Amino acid sequence: MAKKNVIVKSDLRKKLPDVASFLRELADKVETGQVTLVQGGQDVIVEMPETVSFELEYYEQPKKGGLKKQLEIELQWVEGEKKRQSVTLG
Repeated sequence: MAKKNVIVKSDLRKKLPDVASFLRELADKVETGQVTLVQGGQDVIVEMPETVSFELEYYEQPKKGGLKKQLEIELQWVEGEKKRQSVTLG
């Protein structure tokens, strides 16, 4: 399996209103199918297909000194993937 190539990564502590604002703006961009990420003066344009895999996961993990909680939102797709046709019963 090929090693993943991380293009943009950010791990910051922000106040909830700032996170919510970022997520709203991100949602608007996702809806258009194009997200531009800017980091270190560089623009990375992410072209998204009409349909993606959407995963939401919330979990708790015991850690030294407390309980770590995490909410992950993940969008995935395979570039160039052909649309899958649904199956119906005739």
